[in-house]
Amino acid sequence: MKPSNRLALLATQIIFSAITPPLLIPWIGNLKLTRSIISFCFGRAYGNRYEDIIDSFHGRYGSAMSAALQKASEMADRISLVADCGTGTGFVTKQAARQFPQASIIAFDLLPGMLAQARKNCENIHGKVFHVQADSFSIPLPDDSVDLLLAQNTMPCFSEFARVCCRGGIIIFVDSSAGWISGLAKRLVEKQKLFELVLAARIDLGFYVLVRK
Repeated sequence: MKPSNRLALLATQIIFSAITPPLLIPWIGNLKLTRSIISFCFGRAYGNRYEDIIDSFHGRYGSAMSAALQKASEMADRISLVADCGTGTGFVTKQAARQFPQASIIAFDLLPGMLAQARKNCENIHGKVFHVQADSFSIPLPDDSVDLLLAQNTMPCFSEFARVCCRGGIIIFVDSSAGWISGLAKRLVEKQKLFELVLAARIDLGFYVLVRK
């Protein structure tokens, strides 16, 4: 790995390790200031470079989500509708389409630039994929409508995720680089007392928290 790529990867690990735990505390994540800072970072600081950040992982960026999707497929009887919240470049949408080829996927992002990248990157997906500009704190879907909700390296709005997820549905939150905080992330989600089951696992560089409503 080139020194510049190693430095970018280390910086990403440090940044996400620092910001993810506070975002999992609902009152902090809900602050307008918090959301504005995150939007600025992904829209300006990271936005045009996010594909480079993914490349710096050398194929390991999707490891945690891949493991979580496999776990979800083992647990769920049927996955018909998937929501990808904070889709970014569409990386997770493509993973979900491979794991659940019969499902329809609605990919949300608040930032027009990211959504444009996602549409372009998902052009070759054979299936029903819809891209919608929306805030993860106000998802334009009815209550109890989604079988599987995915959120990677984005705002963990678990109360809103729980609202749109159907009874028995699954929510997966992934951080692709801060694996050492997986236990803390699990405890912070459990404290919200929204779900009947909360699982977490450290996978490669990152971790996932998988919950069932």
